Amino acid sequence: MTARELLDQLDSSWYSKLNPRWMDLLGDYVGKELFLIDGDAICQQALNDPLLALGKSQDCSFQLLHAVWNVEKLVSEFVSRRCNFEIVFFERNEHLTLYGGDDTSPFVVSSRRLARTILKMHLERLGVAVTTFESPLDENWTVFTDSKQPMCMLCDDGAQFATARCDAITNSAALLQRHFIFTMLSNGVAVVSLEATEFRGSKVKRAGLVRQALHLPTHQILSFVYEQNLLLKRRKELMELMISSEEHALQSLPNPQHQDPVVSSTPSPTQVTEIWAQTAVDEYFQSNPPDITNDALFTVFLLHLIVLPYVSISDRSQKPITLHPRLESKLRAHVMPKLLDALNQGLMKHGAERRVDLDGRVFLHLLVAFTNDPTPAEDLSVLLGPGPADAINSLAVSLHQHVESGRLSFDATVLSRALSKWRHDEVDGSPPPGGEVSLRLLPFHNDVFGECLKPIHLASDVVPPAAATSSSSSPSSESSFVGESEDFSASQKSGWFTNTTTFTDDQHWHNTRKLTEAFKEKRLVLYGEKRGDDRPLSKADLEFLKRRKDRSHQKRMRDIHRHATTLTGAKGAPLQRLVIPVAKRLIKDLPTGKESPAQRRSSLPSSPVNPKSRKEPKAQQPKLTSIEKQRQKIKDEKALRTLSESEVWWKQQLAQMEKLPTPERKAEFLGRIQRNAKRMENPWLRTETLLYQVHLDVSRWIYDSESAEPRVQAQHCVDLLRTASEVHNIGVASDAAKTFLRSLLDTIGFSDLDMLKPSSDKSTDTTKKLLTFQPIRFAHRDRSKPPLYPFLKLPSHAIDFQLEHYGVYMDRSMDGQVDSRVSFVPDAWQRNVLDRLDKRESVLVVAPTSAGKTFISYYAMEQVLRESDDGVLVYVAPTKALVNQIVAELSARFEKALKSGTVWGAHTRDWRLYEPHKCQILVTVPEMLAIMLLSPALAANWVPRLRWIVLDEIHTIGQQEGGAVWEQLLLFAPCPIIGLSATIGNPEEFSQWLGSVQEQHGFRYALIQHKHRYSHLRKFTYTMSRKPIEFKGLSSAPPPAVHPIHIHPMSVLLSGTRILPDDLALESGDCLTLYQAMLKVADQSSEKREQLAKLEPRKFFTRSHGRLLNQRDVLDYEAQLKSLLADWSKEPEAYDKILRPIGETLSRGHGECEAMPDQKAIYMNLIHVLHDLQRRGNLPAILFNFDRHDCEVMACRLLKELKDAEEEWKESSPQWKNKLAKWEAWVAGSKQRQRAAERAKKAKPQEDEVPMEGKSWEEAFDPDDPLPEFSFAGPWTFYSKAELEEDIEDLKWAEVPQWAMDALRVGIAVHHAGMSYKYRTLIESLFRVGFVRVVIATGTLALGINMPIKTSIFVGDSVYLTALTYRQCAGRAGRRGMDLLGNVVFYGIPMERIHRIMTSKVPPLTGNMPLTTTLSLRLCNLLHGSQQAPSAVNAINSVLRLPQLSLASNVVRDEVLHHLRFSIDYLRRTNLLSVGGEPLIMFPLVAHLYHTEPSNLALVALLQGGVLHRICATIDLNPIDTKRNLVAVLSHLFARRLLPRLYSGEGALQRLRPPKSPSRIILPPLSPDAHRTLSEHNDLILETFRGYARSYATQYLSESSDNILPLSKESLTNSTGWDAPFMLTLRRKAVKVDATSSFVANSGVTDSSLTTVTDLSRTARSGLHLDKNAILGLDDLLALDGRVVNGYILDYFTHGQLQALIDANKVRRSDVWFALQDFSLALATLQTGLEHYMKAAAADPNLDSESSDEEVDQDDEGRDEIEGEKLEPGTTSTFPVKPARITDGDWKVYRAVVLTKREFDEKFKAMWA
Repeated sequence: MTARELLDQLDSSWYSKLNPRWMDLLGDYVGKELFLIDGDAICQQALNDPLLALGKSQDCSFQLLHAVWNVEKLVSEFVSRRCNFEIVFFERNEHLTLYGGDDTSPFVVSSRRLARTILKMHLERLGVAVTTFESPLDENWTVFTDSKQPMCMLCDDGAQFATARCDAITNSAALLQRHFIFTMLSNGVAVVSLEATEFRGSKVKRAGLVRQALHLPTHQILSFVYEQNLLLKRRKELMELMISSEEHALQSLPNPQHQDPVVSSTPSPTQVTEIWAQTAVDEYFQSNPPDITNDALFTVFLLHLIVLPYVSISDRSQKPITLHPRLESKLRAHVMPKLLDALNQGLMKHGAERRVDLDGRVFLHLLVAFTNDPTPAEDLSVLLGPGPADAINSLAVSLHQHVESGRLSFDATVLSRALSKWRHDEVDGSPPPGGEVSLRLLPFHNDVFGECLKPIHLASDVVPPAAATSSSSSPSSESSFVGESEDFSASQKSGWFTNTTTFTDDQHWHNTRKLTEAFKEKRLVLYGEKRGDDRPLSKADLEFLKRRKDRSHQKRMRDIHRHATTLTGAKGAPLQRLVIPVAKRLIKDLPTGKESPAQRRSSLPSSPVNPKSRKEPKAQQPKLTSIEKQRQKIKDEKALRTLSESEVWWKQQLAQMEKLPTPERKAEFLGRIQRNAKRMENPWLRTETLLYQVHLDVSRWIYDSESAEPRVQAQHCVDLLRTASEVHNIGVASDAAKTFLRSLLDTIGFSDLDMLKPSSDKSTDTTKKLLTFQPIRFAHRDRSKPPLYPFLKLPSHAIDFQLEHYGVYMDRSMDGQVDSRVSFVPDAWQRNVLDRLDKRESVLVVAPTSAGKTFISYYAMEQVLRESDDGVLVYVAPTKALVNQIVAELSARFEKALKSGTVWGAHTRDWRLYEPHKCQILVTVPEMLAIMLLSPALAANWVPRLRWIVLDEIHTIGQQEGGAVWEQLLLFAPCPIIGLSATIGNPEEFSQWLGSVQEQHGFRYALIQHKHRYSHLRKFTYTMSRKPIEFKGLSSAPPPAVHPIHIHPMSVLLSGTRILPDDLALESGDCLTLYQAMLKVADQSSEKREQLAKLEPRKFFTRSHGRLLNQRDVLDYEAQLKSLLADWSKEPEAYDKILRPIGETLSRGHGECEAMPDQKAIYMNLIHVLHDLQRRGNLPAILFNFDRHDCEVMACRLLKELKDAEEEWKESSPQWKNKLAKWEAWVAGSKQRQRAAERAKKAKPQEDEVPMEGKSWEEAFDPDDPLPEFSFAGPWTFYSKAELEEDIEDLKWAEVPQWAMDALRVGIAVHHAGMSYKYRTLIESLFRVGFVRVVIATGTLALGINMPIKTSIFVGDSVYLTALTYRQCAGRAGRRGMDLLGNVVFYGIPMERIHRIMTSKVPPLTGNMPLTTTLSLRLCNLLHGSQQAPSAVNAINSVLRLPQLSLASNVVRDEVLHHLRFSIDYLRRTNLLSVGGEPLIMFPLVAHLYHTEPSNLALVALLQGGVLHRICATIDLNPIDTKRNLVAVLSHLFARRLLPRLYSGEGALQRLRPPKSPSRIILPPLSPDAHRTLSEHNDLILETFRGYARSYATQYLSESSDNILPLSKESLTNSTGWDAPFMLTLRRKAVKVDATSSFVANSGVTDSSLTTVTDLSRTARSGLHLDKNAILGLDDLLALDGRVVNGYILDYFTHGQLQALIDANKVRRSDVWFALQDFSLALATLQTGLEHYMKAAAADPNLDSESSDEEVDQDDEGRDEIEGEKLEPGTTSTFPVKPARITDGDWKVYRAVVLTKREFDEKFKAMWA
């Protein structure tokens, strides 16, 4: 087969099916882990730059300086983000660079070969680790990956090898590229596309302008990630094809020019050139025969090397040079390839001491100087100057042998004579002075913005010269924009959505208004509903709709209240509702300047605490009044009576227990008593039960047949010590009880403890009491005698015992003290939070899960509710699931009888409860709060009432999706904020930026950190059976082949890591085993033994004498051990001699785990893993898998396993058959029993009641119910079977699949965003009541959901299992107050990957919220719509005066203001903003789609340009094609997914498309009409922001040099004093740039020659920050660069088949729902925007006359979103007929959008079912 045929076969069978994920590389994948970058991919990306003049087939230039800048710029993107990366080169991959250009001619290949060599050498000097290997099969590469364990490889994805028109050599290179990716994936290294990588934001350093800028790198590097596990299924069958492909490629490709690397030689001071250059001269003359012309050309090239150091960087900015055609052909075809190859040979032999510098255009200019001057001066100093001439003379001396041979001559006359035949009259290419057109800013007058823009006002009056073509063809030319009166008019643009009416935003626009006018009998119909006359809804219809909505609201409230009853507090007790009295004052009534103190809760019961721990400074007790004394007396008497009653009751229970035969039966009876929470509130009774429990424990220990076994001893000692500690903490034990316990502790080995000593105070009735039972005798009274029971002792030393066995039960408090403000004993950091909140300071609280952050939000809520009756706290949750939970908690926690409004309300994008602006506590998602803060309607009345904004899970600010909204909230928050998070990678740095924002807003701020979890997380993995094992029920023993293996945290040392994350915590037992492992290593060195001796546990913990160890002691010990280990790891060969031996010691059993588990084995063994967890008491559990489809498959598999096992057992069990037969007989006799009952009733008519017999087991028996041994469901304690059936019946209306309802019956559920809200809420409740005990979830349950579990299980590996998600998901286990220990299970994940996950570090928390054009427009709307309300003015001023707008970059204030001014100019030119800053009528359409920028502005351009009108003109004649064409255009805007270049090749679609697939796969390109309109609009954007860049550079950067490379910081010559003719010629012809980098200008690029916004931003000079994502360019829409767009939306709209999207369009099953939902919401928002436009444009007098706005506010406010109803935007149309003043074209566009949305949603909803 040919290379092309092999490539096609490889692509169709494997490469096209990889289906990579588009991810945030840092935030969602590698984090701080090591990854590799392929050096050849870096070279390719630098050399393939279309602006670079190097290796281009039609240009002899070799602009190396630009290429070096490209490389440094690319690498600096990773360095500035603090990425942990290394660069690797594979010499065999050289072909990928050589043949990746625009052709494979000798000149292009030689140019790229030399450039690769030079760039590789340059990379090695940048301070980044660079390693070279022969190939991926190199043994050194294997050793490298084993030791480094890289997370992934960033390499080229073969984009340039996609087309079928490539020649044979290029196809062979493509085969090598495919083979390279295959090899990486086969070796377990994921592959990431470097070519497709996008960098969001950047770090900009500048001198002179930075005042308070913070250096925080951005968080986002986006690219395609190819997962290695996708290869496993077909690796064997692909191997043969890969081998043949590799052999074919290596045979077809030329052998690379490889030389053994030689250490660079240092040139002597007298040498002008390095040794490599002299070697290159020798190589050239040896390999090429004498030729006068060729030798002269080579000589001129050498001269240019001498001249370059004397030429400034600005003079090297030259346009392309025109040579004699034959000379140019000779250079490209013959001379230059040989010359460049000779230079390459010299460099590869000797290397280079300094950076190699070549400049093709300086060389060509020098060549022209000789060809066009027939009579030059003999001395080159005349032409070049004395400095270069002296250097040339020195060069001639060093190359004297070639000069003497006559082949090398530096005589100008000789050179001119040899080259004079190539004379060519060149057209003067120097730029004409003042030849470019000026584009003036349009007028803009606004008081608020004008004050902010003052610093740049004068500089922005005139934009520097721009391209002459900028305005001539654009509709936004200067002639159209002289002043405000010359804005576009409707008549000028044929009435296409160009009405220039000012828009007043006086309503909420986040959802489509539904039924707004319905209750006033307006003209409102369900659009498209089948009605005979399409008449308006009748009054009866409207009343029916209202009743239906009311019922829906009632059902939702019922669900919330039920949800609330399952929630528990910190200690697992049900929430107690707090009734807060009405404050009878408003915010405006509070004193200004000084906040009113919040009223503290005083009625809540506090937890029982040892009185000794509550000691406070003595203070004079206030004297009690007579009334208070009487009340105290009554209270004491009541307590005494209660005590007496409890004593009587307890003695009765003791009598019953004494009658039981065994200690086990007695313990069971006692357990039932202790579970009586009401009884256990009595401290005396609780103490008595604990004492009796000690008595039983000792009895069982004595009579245990294995009583002397260390395991048994340890367990009984732990139980006794726990009980004794609890008795001591309760603090009411009698002296007799203390004596009993003290004696027992002395016996087992804890004689030195100070606890439980007899009371030294005055005796009380309680302390005088004797034991209420006769305890077992366990020791002689005479202690001198031998022990009565020798085995009653600790199995080891007391310190060792506590570390090994008692760690889980140690005291966890961190300086806890009683505080009347809360109902628990807060730690020091919690009290610090309370103090800050009382002072109304902003806080950022960073504490692990289970540390105790939950109370903070509710404390602030209570403050707000007590303080006033209209103050508002907004709780922002990242997910709707968390919103639902907080709403339920609020309904359970707080009650307040407000006269108007509600205590709480909820608002998400889909639904709301109550009025968001009429509640005191609003629970919402960030997008909704951002809309409300920027809403003019709320700026005057609602925003000033804000008291707190709580941002839960604030670390989501760094996420790719939605992170900018969080940053926006922080910038616009008008009140103090409370930030909560458990996972911030750089809290200090993030806090520094957040503190500056809060300071600008006028609020004090504090960062409060707590680094330790309350409960430890113990890690396990499970072995797997390779063969199926029959599941026989939960009552049987789990199979031995599937068992847990403990993962010691320090076993990660095997991975080679030497820097451990701070949160890699050790339990006390882990510390002990680590010490023992270190002890073995220390035996090799006396120095280490001496160091470790200080950490011997019995010595280290001597300070704890007299008390039990606590968690703080263990933390100190852990820190000392880790510190010593870190010191040891710095030694040479530390891994082999120290880390690996310790890791191996702590990794026992790890070898039993599967090295690379497959999915089949994971599914097959999952039931046994859960079975084992059930037997060990480690359920409930959440199984995390980040693929929705896999979650459902696992649930179905578990359900099938349980059902099959149950059926098999029933068929083979005689007991079951007997029981079933009895039940069937009982059922058969039901009529007889009924008749007998009736006869008995008639026979005794005189009796009022007939005694009812107890229910028989048959009545409760249902043969279809799952049996307990085949179900994970909990007992029917708080939840009945009838309730379950009722709930399942309700789920049928929620379109929940049958398998999900069947799984509920056996205690299994699935939780992901695709499941219905009702189902998810139900399983959350059932999980909390203990019925559902196995939940399989994606990341939806990782963020703060109150679902306490014992075990978190990660099932299978995933690219989404990152450092952040690991910590979030694992943290669900072991919640404070509920569990002492949490379990984390890694199942189906290789051990190497587990170690990587455990040692991964949370990436730095950054964000990226640039001041976008849409945001600028929304700020103008806020100011105008609120009539410059103080809150609006303050928000704008605070943002624009911040020293640093975004935490992701160092964009300083002046640059932000420039960007704002030119954004305003763009908005003026596009008819979106008036001269006074008022938003015009198209504002709603742009603002509604703010999150899609720049697509929202492209949509406006298509509307104003009439493109959509021409598409929708046929909506009545040909609705099918019209809707499809509309969907095609909107897909380009709102559903743009690029396909791999693989699909763009000739015939690729036919090869890659599945047979008989209904999908077209590729989205048709934009129509010429749409493309032309968007191109004109993009030209306007480009010219506007080109003006911004040049204006800023002229004003601020004109005095600063742009001659420093971005990473190496090497400074190039910026000016030269030489005035030689040649230098003057270069200076005269050099292009001038203001905003473009001088290094890019080296290729002749100028400010005005850049044709795209992308190029404008990426080529900006130093000191100028242009964020491509902040400038709304349409380059991505217009220039695909050979790629094609996935037409999945259009395909789905056409055929409606889900499976086709997965198979043909390559949309992952787990992503389909989200992708379709996003487009549905885009359609809904588009319809909403059009309706707002039409309402404002129509100004229908009939609507106004029937109902004023005031009436709507009074009667119908908020009915646009019915309370409790999940809104479905777009299903209702406000306009049944075309309103007046709306053109036919506008109306048809609106109708087409509504009909298109309705059809799309019908198909989408069908998929839900």
